[in-house]
Amino acid sequence: MDIYREDIKGKLKSLTTEQQLLFAALTCERLYPNYVYFHKRFDWGDPKVLLDSMEIIYQSLFFKTLFGSDEIQEHAEAVDMVTPDTEDYSEVFVSFALDACTSVYSTLNFMRDQNLDHVADVASYARDTVDMFIQVRDNLDMHVKDLETRIANDPLMIQEKGRQLSIIEKLKALDGENVTDSIIEDLRDKSFIIDAEAIS
Repeated sequence: MDIYREDIKGKLKSLTTEQQLLFAALTCERLYPNYVYFHKRFDWGDPKVLLDSMEIIYQSLFFKTLFGSDEIQEHAEAVDMVTPDTEDYSEVFVSFALDACTSVYSTLNFMRDQNLDHVADVASYARDTVDMFIQVRDNLDMHVKDLETRIANDPLMIQEKGRQLSIIEKLKALDGENVTDSIIEDLRDKSFIIDAEAIS
């Protein structure tokens, strides 16, 4: 069982559906630069597809009935088409790009069915990106003693988990208040979730 995923899912239950969607959107934004980096490095994919999908995700926060299920599905299929296959690339950057794509894909699915598992998945993808980055950055062998503990105690992992929990607490404090541009801007973290160039 993924204990962190279940824990964050439990905390997300305290939010409204709109707030859960915003949490997912903010996390997708954090992962997006990794896809851009992958695209530039391997000249494959299309960052605009992810941007377009994130745009409708944000728009739907303000206009809840603006996008129908068919249109959301079209975006999900477009994201799927530009999602890299990890078997096609030997470098770790494909995993980071995959997490970025699957986060957007899961968020689009959440828009369609409001299944909280999709948002919990998005939180997990962000955690997985940081986990993999730490392993590569520190050249950690999968069989190293106390691997999970070392990763969990890494400042970068503490920072990302703290960011997720902080957003949930801030959203919960809004007490169902409608999402506004200023709220989104206040919750945004414009720093990169990882520094891909550091392991290039």
